[in-house]
Amino acid sequence: MYSREYVEQMDGTKFPGKTFQDCVLAPIFDTQKNYYAKPFIQISKAHAVMLYEQKIITLDEAKQILSGLKQIDAMDMGDRQYDPAYEDMFFMIEHELENLIGKDTAGRLHIARSRNDIDICEFRMVLREKILEVMEALNIFRHVLLSMARENIDTVMPAYTHTQPAQPTTLAHYILAYQDSLERDFDRLLHLLHTINKSPLGAAAITTTGFPINRQRTAELLGFDGLVENSYDSIAGCDYLTECASALMIMNTSLSRFMKDTLDFCTKEFNVFYLSDPYVQVSSIMPQKRNPSSLEQTRPTVSKAIAESKCVFDILHNTPFGDIVDTEEQLQPHLYDSIKYTIRALKMLSSVFTTLTVNKDILFDRAHEGFITATELADILVREKGLSFRHSHKITSQIVKYMIKHGKKAKDITPQIIAEISQEVLGRAIDLDASEIEKALDPVNFVHVRAITGGPAPSETQRMLDNRFINLEKHQQQHQEYMELIKEAAQKLENEVSRIIA
Repeated sequence: MYSREYVEQMDGTKFPGKTFQDCVLAPIFDTQKNYYAKPFIQISKAHAVMLYEQKIITLDEAKQILSGLKQIDAMDMGDRQYDPAYEDMFFMIEHELENLIGKDTAGRLHIARSRNDIDICEFRMVLREKILEVMEALNIFRHVLLSMARENIDTVMPAYTHTQPAQPTTLAHYILAYQDSLERDFDRLLHLLHTINKSPLGAAAITTTGFPINRQRTAELLGFDGLVENSYDSIAGCDYLTECASALMIMNTSLSRFMKDTLDFCTKEFNVFYLSDPYVQVSSIMPQKRNPSSLEQTRPTVSKAIAESKCVFDILHNTPFGDIVDTEEQLQPHLYDSIKYTIRALKMLSSVFTTLTVNKDILFDRAHEGFITATELADILVREKGLSFRHSHKITSQIVKYMIKHGKKAKDITPQIIAEISQEVLGRAIDLDASEIEKALDPVNFVHVRAITGGPAPSETQRMLDNRFINLEKHQQQHQEYMELIKEAAQKLENEVSRIIA
């Protein structure tokens, strides 16, 4: 069926073939008009201003070009469909400009530039905006978690290792641990923003140009804080994309682990977190059910964020180091989708954690179960009785086994039991009075004595909490500074455009 004659009859014999149009060019055009129309106009304005300032085009040419670009900027590109008369959005807009100001004058805008450096610049401009959105959502969630930690500095609970109750800690200590990973996520995003926010303009196709352009000026007018200096790197380098994918995958992987704990804590068996009504759904048949659907629906959202970012590596590996379409419109939306899913998850979790109720009594009771204060009993035998930790560990282990075998709890440990078991292990009895045993087995005391840097003691947790609020404020300021940089550059560009036109 797919003979040469059939395909030529279906697709034609001139560019673009219908299959090429339907399967590649039209979908790419939709991506271009949805994301890159506005950045393209901004880039063109900045380039025109620079060409005039460098005396490469005349004042009259600059006026006409900038006036035409302003008219195109006011057009609604959203309704446009792919037109096979133009290869892509770039040529469609160039044609619009030609219709407005004449082909010769419009053609002067393309002096010393290429679709190559324009495309990379568009990608970087859109991506920096989206990363700033992630950073804002991330900081909101961090503030929610820090506020929750502040309210639970004294909420004693079991810490888990290997999914088993291990030692007493506090809910604040646990929440701060996860918040700290989010803080590092922000640092990664900030570094990523520094990487992204470099201008490739002026690289042209890949080797710059013979015209005396000013690359720094176009960078300034578009809110970049520097250049991708090497022109070959400007076009060929795509590590800003893989760095973005990496940062998103790291954040969402940590987020998925936190969600695993959160969903466990919402179960009836754990009964630690009680979600407020807006975030639970009732069963269609079982009226008693409170399904944590908001979190269940968010879990695959996080997984999709990871998957979309992973696509970036799958698409880019083994591609040539140069201008190549693999890095362009078919790849970029994977990052945009990953960012979209990440923001959805952060927003959902911010609302859920702001409104949930913590069952502090359950956590406190569980901190008394399962002999999870046994480490402190072993420590007391070292501190008070001079034993090596290995001997104290062995004695305490034998005590726990004995208590479990006889169906007893930690509170039932007596001086006599310790004396008898130490006699068996050491050949001599260790005398520990009841008050020392009670203190060692008290989970609140366990937490309070662990005031070492980074420990769960309320005093140390409060110090960390104060520090984290300071860090969050600093990060919020850094985010705001980037927002202002881009906003001020846009205003500066418009002022220059107006000045030249006037």
